[in-house]
Amino acid sequence: MHAHKTTVTVRENHQVVVRLPDDFPAGEAEVTITPRPTVASSHEAVATFDDFLASLPVAPVVSLDSLDRGLLSR
Repeated sequence: MHAHKTTVTVRENHQVVVRLPDDFPAGEAEVTITPRPTVASSHEAVATFDDFLASLPVAPVVSLDSLDRGLLSR
């Protein structure tokens, strides 16, 4: 199998131009276009993580004295 991976720029008109190496075989080929994820600034990443943490349910607080230590040693 012959494969070629390259980075392209999607133009405003949604077109892509790809130049393949001369040794790439002619005929049908499968093409997959995957957009690169946008890089968030560190401030945006921290804010997103803070929002995620705020969305989590509050964890219950259990005192160690209330636990049956016999259950812990099994």
